[in-house]
Amino acid sequence: MELEKIEALLKKYEEGETTLAEESFLREYFTGAKVAPHLEPYRLLFAYTSKERTSTYPGKVEVKSKKKKFAFVGIAASIILAIGLFASLNTGQEELSGQDLGSIEDPEEAYYKTKEALQMVAAALNTGKEELIYVEEFDRAKNKYIKE
Repeated sequence: MELEKIEALLKKYEEGETTLAEESFLREYFTGAKVAPHLEPYRLLFAYTSKERTSTYPGKVEVKSKKKKFAFVGIAASIILAIGLFASLNTGQEELSGQDLGSIEDPEEAYYKTKEALQMVAAALNTGKEELIYVEEFDRAKNKYIKE
């Protein structure tokens, strides 16, 4: 009976589902004198964990502070950001005046140019409208199966 319990606990142990009390029970069993022959490989594992549990590191562990490193990185990032904003805002663009844009004196020519520009806009909108057909088809199929 005890052997079956040990094997069940070993399965749980291998999957990481044992409690501390169950692990303590396994450790006591495998550090004892009487261990089943087919479970002998586990004896080394539990002997090692028992031994390492009591060992301590004699040296001193130094914790390096990362605050200085992050402070320098933050300062450098803010300086780069400030330089980038300054450079992008001061590009030296001249303001456009009404004369720079050009004007068409002939009303008929202005009409044709406007018509041409509006046809380009309509063509661009129609390409976007073609893609909406797929969305409408999806919506119809969805509504067919899912009642809102």
